[in-house]
Amino acid sequence: MNLLPPILLVDDNADDRELASLVLNGAFGDVTVEQISDAAELTRALAAHRFGLVITELDLGWIDGTEVVRLVRELKPDCAVVLFTRVLSPEVVDDAIRLGVDAFIPKESSGYTKLPYAVRSALYRARRRAMETAREAPYRKVFEDMPVGVFVATSDGEILEANPAMAKILAFESPEELTRRSLRHFFVDDVVAEKWRSTLEQAGTIEGFEAELRKADGEPVTVRFRTSFVEGEVAQSRQLLGMLEVVTEPQSVATVQAAESDAQSQDELEQMAYVVSHDLQQPLNVVGRFLDLLADRDGSALSSQGREFLDHAMDGAANLQRMMDAVLRYARVNAKEQQLDIVDLNRVRERVLENLEQEIAEAGADVVSDELPHIIADETQMEQLFQNLISNAIKFRGNEPPRIEISVEEQPDEWVLAFKDNGIGIEGDAADRIFLMFQRLHTQEEYPGTGIGLAVCKRIVTRHGGRIWMESDEDDGTTFFVVLPKRTVSVPRGAS
Repeated sequence: MNLLPPILLVDDNADDRELASLVLNGAFGDVTVEQISDAAELTRALAAHRFGLVITELDLGWIDGTEVVRLVRELKPDCAVVLFTRVLSPEVVDDAIRLGVDAFIPKESSGYTKLPYAVRSALYRARRRAMETAREAPYRKVFEDMPVGVFVATSDGEILEANPAMAKILAFESPEELTRRSLRHFFVDDVVAEKWRSTLEQAGTIEGFEAELRKADGEPVTVRFRTSFVEGEVAQSRQLLGMLEVVTEPQSVATVQAAESDAQSQDELEQMAYVVSHDLQQPLNVVGRFLDLLADRDGSALSSQGREFLDHAMDGAANLQRMMDAVLRYARVNAKEQQLDIVDLNRVRERVLENLEQEIAEAGADVVSDELPHIIADETQMEQLFQNLISNAIKFRGNEPPRIEISVEEQPDEWVLAFKDNGIGIEGDAADRIFLMFQRLHTQEEYPGTGIGLAVCKRIVTRHGGRIWMESDEDDGTTFFVVLPKRTVSVPRGAS
């Protein structure tokens, strides 16, 4: 497997070129290295644009090495560049920093052993530079500070970027050392690695996959994966986005105590989500205000490319704001104490229909409903539940105007509500995944949203001691079933 992009190796010493090529192939496997020894070869290679990494000597007889760096930067600003030179003085280091070189090492015996690390470091820095002009830039600090391991990899599983938590889990000193390593390399068992890969290919996402990985120090560690295919903003190609956390006790030997610990961890996670999303509001608002100020004051003076970069940054900040608002709504479901009282679900339904009046009119939607019961519940959360389910039915409509039918069935100990629509339907294998946070079955362009609405619904229903699930035939509509228990509560005098 080729773990590196094509490399230009610029050096007029044939022996040095051959030795560097051997070191690179030994460290990374089958690497495409184009050796450049004169001006004509360099001109052809730069014109072809078939490279993603440049390793160059400074002391060249036919051109100044700094000129090579300058030419590469003009053609490919985000290309990784490594200075591998016999001429490495303080002045040279200063020039390298000024030129924006990603790594520099002396061409000596110890330098050859450091070449693989320098290459990883350069590719890591180059990707970060590219990210600074992409829509993902507003997420950078969140990515770096996540307490669980987070990584971005190519569709083949070659790590492009990892956060400090992942480096710590795998016993590496820095995230840069993980760059361009294959995820498969870390699996202790090749059979488990193949199962992870095949499951991911079939489903497109994996939740809760446990595997034993080998750390940098050779010790094993059991982790739980969450991995999905996404469309990369920088490379415009399919990539892997994943998270992993250390498992202290395998699921196969879980006990009641472990289940209680999981519940406590879930509570702590939701509390952390509330704090993080709440505390990030102020700096995010500052970023948004300054972007708006830049657009208003200097927007007309920017080049077309500068304006495009600014638009991407503003879109990214707005999207992050929507996601933070969604996380805050999710966290508030548990953070806020429930106000249980007698709730007329007919009144809840009518208020929701008033809130969605414009959406209903624009879609030509028809909402019909049975007479609904009075139940013991938190009225605000019931309103959120109804609004999320009805608005989803309107959003994911088919060719026909949406029709939503709300029905109820009384059981001895519970109420069974059904929200049936005639929309595009949901594939059966996504039945559980749709209730997880940020799980989307469609692109943002197809159906805008945060991917958190159904997760909020599940938390609301669970907090009321109920259950929620869906039944669907693709292209034949979906029915969401909500089961809420019958129960009694002390109602203040005068409550209706």
